[in-house]
Amino acid sequence: MSSIDPVTGKPKEVPVIPKDKQGFNALDTEAFMKLLITQLQNQDPSNPMSNEELLSQISQMRNLTSDIELTDALEGLTLSQQLNSSTAFLGKEIKGTTANGTEVSGVVDRVYVKDKASFLVVGDKEVPLTNVTDVTNES
Repeated sequence: MSSIDPVTGKPKEVPVIPKDKQGFNALDTEAFMKLLITQLQNQDPSNPMSNEELLSQISQMRNLTSDIELTDALEGLTLSQQLNSSTAFLGKEIKGTTANGTEVSGVVDRVYVKDKASFLVVGDKEVPLTNVTDVTNES
């Protein structure tokens, strides 16, 4: 993405920051500690940061880090559970529709998870698990 420099009138490159690297998501523990040390080094000597404020900031960072780690762990667990649930469809005959609306029926050959969604494969057709309308044992 580019924009026009107001002084020179020439295009300049504007960095694009990925959505997952904005705000607190971009701040890891090391970056937080550097910020905290810089803040301590540059604080007003006549009005220094209190111990409570310092501990509060450290506590907030620990809580944030714990929340991020917990979220990552839960996402991993959810994906694993999706895959485990999807394997129950292997060898079963299903009816459903592909993501673009094509009707599919047949025996599930394999399953996989992509972009946090489970898919069942019937022949060369991929059916999102949420689009399955009927399941029977193979006759």
